[in-house]
Amino acid sequence: MHPILTKSYVRLRDASGWRAVAVWHFIALKAAKIWRKMLSKPTFIAVTGSAGKSTAKELLQGMLSAKLRGKVNPSSFNQLFDVGRTILGTRPKDDFCIMEMSANWPGYLDKPLALFQPTISIVTVVADDGLTAFRSREAVAKEKVKLIEALPDNGIAILNVDDALVAAMASKCKGRVITFGLSEGAEIRAEEISAVWPDRLSITIVRGNERVLIRTQLCGTHWVPSVLAAIAAATAMGLSLQECADGIAKVEPFVARMQPVTTTDNVTFIRDDWKAPVWTLNACFEFMQAARAKRKILVIGTLADYPGSATKEYARVARQVVDLADHVIFVGQWAAAALRVQAPRQRATLRAFSRVRDASDYVNSILLPGDLVLLKGTTKQDHLLRIILARSAPFLCWKDDCKINIYFCDECPQRNVASGAAPVPVTKKTIPELSIGESNDNSGAIVRQWQTIIGLGNPDAAFASTPHNVGYRSVESIADTLNLKWESSDAAMIAVGQWSDRDICLIKLRSPMNLSGAALMSVHERYPVDPINSILVFDDLDLPLGTVRTRLRGSAGGHRGVASILDAFQTDTFRRVKIGVGRPGENVDSSEYVLTPFRETDRNAVDKAIESARERALALASGQRV
Repeated sequence: MHPILTKSYVRLRDASGWRAVAVWHFIALKAAKIWRKMLSKPTFIAVTGSAGKSTAKELLQGMLSAKLRGKVNPSSFNQLFDVGRTILGTRPKDDFCIMEMSANWPGYLDKPLALFQPTISIVTVVADDGLTAFRSREAVAKEKVKLIEALPDNGIAILNVDDALVAAMASKCKGRVITFGLSEGAEIRAEEISAVWPDRLSITIVRGNERVLIRTQLCGTHWVPSVLAAIAAATAMGLSLQECADGIAKVEPFVARMQPVTTTDNVTFIRDDWKAPVWTLNACFEFMQAARAKRKILVIGTLADYPGSATKEYARVARQVVDLADHVIFVGQWAAAALRVQAPRQRATLRAFSRVRDASDYVNSILLPGDLVLLKGTTKQDHLLRIILARSAPFLCWKDDCKINIYFCDECPQRNVASGAAPVPVTKKTIPELSIGESNDNSGAIVRQWQTIIGLGNPDAAFASTPHNVGYRSVESIADTLNLKWESSDAAMIAVGQWSDRDICLIKLRSPMNLSGAALMSVHERYPVDPINSILVFDDLDLPLGTVRTRLRGSAGGHRGVASILDAFQTDTFRRVKIGVGRPGENVDSSEYVLTPFRETDRNAVDKAIESARERALALASGQRV
C-alpha cells in the first residue's frame, strides 16, 4: 500500500459496500493530491482527443520505456479516480507519467487536470465523439483545450496541425508548441503512408532534414495522428527519430482498437469493438475495402454519436456498406432498420439480428479459412468479442443487457455462468419478398396471398390479462367480430376467413414471446406468411397506457418478440399495431411488469385500446393507411 494511504486505511475498517468505496476514493484522491506535489522529477504527459488517445498513450510508453522509466494509466481507465491511482503509482525516481483523459461532458476535465497538472499535453483530433453531450465540435474543442491552458510556462503542447480546431489551441499555450500532421508546416510530418492488409501501417517521418521509416503493427491509415502525436512527445522527451522507430515497432495494437485476432482455423477478426461513433466508421470501411482477403465480412453493432433517427442512420450505414463486403451483419436493437435497403440480389449479403448470440451462431456458421472479419461495435452494449470466443469453445454468458465495460468478456468473472435467452433457430434460406395479390408457386398454380394478422403474447393462461398479452386479445377480438373459429396446430392457434374481399389469417403463436420468430417460421411452412402482407399486434412500453399507434416497418424498438420475428424472416416489412401499456413504476423491473395482470383501474383503458387496435389492424388488412 502507498505510504500516504497506510495511516488512512483504518478509517475503512468500519465501512462496507458502496460507502467503503466512496470513502476509499476520497482518501485516495486526497493522497494523490499530496503525492503529486512531491513528484518533481517525472514529466507528466496528458493525452486527449476524440479518437486515438489510448493508442497514442501506448505507443508513447513503448518508445519511452526503452530508455526511461515511468507509469501510464491501465487500459482505458481515465476517470478522476484513475488519475489519482496513476499518480499514486508513480515513483519519485520515475521519468514520466502518462495519462489519457476523456472529455465526457462540459466541465469534465476540470478536476482531473487540477489533480494531474501536466507538463506536456497532447491533442490528437477533435471530432463528433461525445456530440450528444457537447452538441458541436466547437464545444468539444472548448473542453479539450483545457489541457493546453493547464500547461505551465515551460510546458509543451503537441497539436495536430491538420485539424483546424486543434491547431487553434496553440494560441492558448504559454510554453512551446510542437505540431504534427500531413501539412507542410508540421514539425513532425508524415509521408509515404501505407497500410493495406495484411501489411501493417508504415510511415516515413520527416523532421527538418531527417527522414526515418516507421514500421508499426497498427491496422489502418487512420492511426497516423496517434503515431505522429506519440513521436512528437517522445522527441520532446529527448528520443531521436530512430529510437522512436525502434520502440514503436514493438508496440502491438491496443485491445479492441483495430486489433487483429487470428483463430486456429485461419479466420482473422479485426476487433474494433470498444466503441462505434458513426464518424469513425469510414476509416474502418476504407481499411476493409483496401484489404486483401479471401472474403470480407462486416459485423456492425450499436452505433453512437449521430443526429436524428436511429432507423434512418442504420439504413444509411447499410447503404454505404452493402456492396463493400461479401457479408454484412448488423447486431442490436436497431439492426433490423438496415434490412430496408437491400435489393433482391443483395439478400444473401445483408443480415440483421437483435441478439449477439444469434448473430454469433450465424457468423460462425458461414466463416471459411482466409476470411477477414471486422467487428465494429460498442463494448457496453454489444460485447462482440463473444463471437470470437464462441468460435473456439462453448461460451455461456449471452446477456444482451450486461452494460459492463470495465473489462472484456474473456476476463469477466461471469463468463462461465450460463445466462441470456436460448438461441433462436433462424433459417438461412432466402425469404421471398412476395407482392400483394396473387402469384405463381413452383407448379405454376395460382396461389392466393393472405392478409395475416399476428397477435403476440404468451400462451400460458396465467398471462391472459397481462400487458404482454394485449396482442393476443386483439386478434381474439378480430376473430369474434368476423365470427371466425380457432384451429390448433403445434406452433399456433389459427383462424381463417374473409374481410373486405380479402383472405384473412389470424395467428396466435404458441411459444414464449422471445421465440415468436421460430414459431412463425414454422407456420410459414404451411401458410403463406408474407411479411409485406402481415401485421404484428403487440404491447409497447414506450407508449402511454391505452394509446394505439400504427407503423409500416422499422426496427423492433426493444420488443423481443418482434425482434425474433424480424431476425427469423430477415426483413422489417411487417406492418405493426402497437398498444401502449406504459412504463412500470419505480423499483419494478420491466420484464416483471409485462407479465403481471393489469390493475383493475387500468382495465377500462386497456379494453378500449384493444378495440382500437382491432379496428386499425382490419383497416391495414383492407389496404387503408391509418
